[in-house]
Amino acid sequence: MFMTLTNPKNQRTENIVDDLLVNDSRQYTESAHAEIFRRLIVTIQEFNLKSEKTTKFMVLLAVAQVILALAQIFLAFKK
Repeated sequence: MFMTLTNPKNQRTENIVDDLLVNDSRQYTESAHAEIFRRLIVTIQEFNLKSEKTTKFMVLLAVAQVILALAQIFLAFKK
């Protein structure tokens, strides 16, 4: 059975996995693995960017809480 060689870059991840299960072509297998790893790296980079933004926001909220706590302490001693 001859299978036409498809470009993994043009496939959805599910299709790549399905094709890897039935395709014996070494060229396709290497290309598919490279594409899956590329997508994984992109996903990790996007996650890191989002988590970096979240971390900065959480630090800002923590600083605001400290300022509010200090203001409450100052006002409590002022009375």
